[in-house]
Amino acid sequence: MNTGKRILAAILAGAVLFSGAMPAAAADSVPEDLQTEWDLTKIYADEQEWQEDYGKVMDMLSQYDSYRGTLNTAENIYDYFQFGYLTELTSLQSKLMMYANLGYYLDPTDPIFTSMLAQLDAMNVTEMQLSAFADPEIYGLSLEERKEIFSDPLFEGYDYWLRSYTDPDAEPLGEEASQVAAVMSMGYGYPEMVFEVLNSVELPDPVITMPDGSEETLTDELYYEIIYSPDYDEEFKAEANQIILTRVKGFANTFATLLEANASQAYANALLNNYETTRESAMDMYDVDPAVYDMLVEAAHDGAPDYHRYLNTHARGLGLEEQFPYHMGTYVSDFDPGLVSYEDAVAEVVDALSILGEEYIDTFTEIITSGQVDVYPTDTKTTGAFETMISNDYLPWVLFNYTGYPDDVSTIAHEMGHAVYDTFSTRSQPALYSSPTVFTQEIASTTNEILYYTYKMNNAADEDERLFYLENLLSMFSGTFFIQMWYAEFEDYLYQIVESGYSLDAEDLGDKWMELTELYRSDAIRSYPDSRYQWADIPHFYYVYYVYQYASAVCYAASIAERILSQEEGAVDDYLTFLKLGGSASPEDLLSTAGIDPMDETTYQEALDYFGGLVDTYEELVDAKLAE
Repeated sequence: MNTGKRILAAILAGAVLFSGAMPAAAADSVPEDLQTEWDLTKIYADEQEWQEDYGKVMDMLSQYDSYRGTLNTAENIYDYFQFGYLTELTSLQSKLMMYANLGYYLDPTDPIFTSMLAQLDAMNVTEMQLSAFADPEIYGLSLEERKEIFSDPLFEGYDYWLRSYTDPDAEPLGEEASQVAAVMSMGYGYPEMVFEVLNSVELPDPVITMPDGSEETLTDELYYEIIYSPDYDEEFKAEANQIILTRVKGFANTFATLLEANASQAYANALLNNYETTRESAMDMYDVDPAVYDMLVEAAHDGAPDYHRYLNTHARGLGLEEQFPYHMGTYVSDFDPGLVSYEDAVAEVVDALSILGEEYIDTFTEIITSGQVDVYPTDTKTTGAFETMISNDYLPWVLFNYTGYPDDVSTIAHEMGHAVYDTFSTRSQPALYSSPTVFTQEIASTTNEILYYTYKMNNAADEDERLFYLENLLSMFSGTFFIQMWYAEFEDYLYQIVESGYSLDAEDLGDKWMELTELYRSDAIRSYPDSRYQWADIPHFYYVYYVYQYASAVCYAASIAERILSQEEGAVDDYLTFLKLGGSASPEDLLSTAGIDPMDETTYQEALDYFGGLVDTYEELVDAKLAE
């Protein structure tokens, strides 16, 4: 447990239908004029102020040496942890990281923020080197001495955080190895940064000839407009789908090299820390039993027939003999909500989540109106959406690329689930436990999406609108479970290649991608030749065994949402209790408070049953529509 690892972790860290009366809607409490851009001057007025704090932190790091040779009593070890993890040093580091990272996300090419990130990398390495003596010194004590020290009242409430120090099987690095690890950490995360610059900024968007003969740059925004709009015919949508794939094809070897560099760094770090594989290291980081991964793979394979049934029903509803990926952007339903303004979207989500009670909605509203939500896409802003709470001194920061499509509305529910979870955790737990791990974080976001879509289904004006939101729910679930497990298996494959001493070849990766495409989609969706390069466009492969956690989360979220939507007594209170526990225990223990057992195979079967039930309803609604 060293400060350097803590900093790296902080950077990474970021139904039964309910038709009864909802609690009083809180939408009226959301102002119409929502702030939609980050104001980073809340953190630092300018670069000079940031540099002043950076210099202060670098000076403070020299205090580590004063603890050398003293870590053999409860009092001294307690003081060391306070200095390294829980007081001014950590607060300033978090503030520095928050400003630099947020600025980078707004423009990955801005030299001010890229320079700051380089400085933070240097700071991290320096701290790891200066603190390298600490763990070897503590572990140098006998197990009996360590147990006695950490049973001291000073460490009351620290048990889970300090568990490795009293673990007889712990294999800590020596000081020399820790120094090597510190030096090797230089450049961690750089492949992802290169990917972001290349993919978000420098890689040119392809050009498409519009039906009126004009040539337009095929940006993500235009692509989604084409795919979702009924104003364009099938042939043009197919053309757009094929053109967008060509964007990464010519750079496939570059992307393969970046993935190899990222995987090699992660594997080297795993080996240094006495793990046999990167997967073992990544799962242990979140205290997740490796059996969870294997159960998810098995469940995904078992549930694939229902996934195929959903895809085939979708094709049948559209009257398609052959279904291609772009068709999944077309609804069987004729309902069209149109583009939804951001203000209306926020109000919709608030209404849908009101079932979680006043405390939840008040916290949601506090965040969404804080000015720490950046809403609309720009030419330089990183793609996608995320939430981060690097510093406990601030409310969460949320990034959207909102354009008004249905997915954008559910994204608000998703990311705000993260944001409320972080806020509840911070306000309910000491600093040690205020940051939930990614493994549990995704549960909060996915539960919100299920609640949102179910609310919209139950408040639909007619069966066609109900079908529309059911299609969205099916797309969300299958995208979060089946597609993410497809990605997870691909990620596991590329790590196995690197760990076996081989390089990543773009064409071999394409072959594996298509093999998994066949497994997960069968013949329900046809692929284009250039679909084999789709892996190159996925940023989550740089996060190191990340995507399986989406799949596990939607399994657990389905059970939680069903309890809440069926108005089971205590379900909401149990869920809010879970959200307030932060990272204070293992994921298994935390989930038990919400009635979930991640080590029980029936948990995953119940999720498959839930999805199968949605597909049953989908078939019924599609058949009824076709019979009209």
